[in-house]
Amino acid sequence: MSRAIVQSIPISKGEAWRAYERAFHDFSERVRELQGLAANPYPDRAAIEKALLEAERARVIYDQCRDALAQALLPPARRAKLPSQDSPEAVTQRVRSIAELLWETAGRPEGTADADWRLAEQIVKRAATAA
Repeated sequence: MSRAIVQSIPISKGEAWRAYERAFHDFSERVRELQGLAANPYPDRAAIEKALLEAERARVIYDQCRDALAQALLPPARRAKLPSQDSPEAVTQRVRSIAELLWETAGRPEGTADADWRLAEQIVKRAATAA
């Protein structure tokens, strides 16, 4: 569900809680899968890239559900539209974390920082547009 949809449809507190719990569970599962792949002494780069994208998509959905729950819990007079995009600092930090994980699971090779950063940016962008 996109952030615009989540914000434009009034949902009950119960619906918001259920959506939040599902999103949290899904995000947790994706992170556990990623951790399992990264812990392998011979990690599969393609599988890690796919798992990173899935975890990032799940994070975006989780954030949307968290924000919808926060809105549902507020009294109607206090509800406000949430910003439609993450702060540039938050996006940069996610890209940095993903690039670092790509580098580490590849065995920390020299000279791959730019390629890892570009791939991490693509993962974050693809996840944001898919959610």
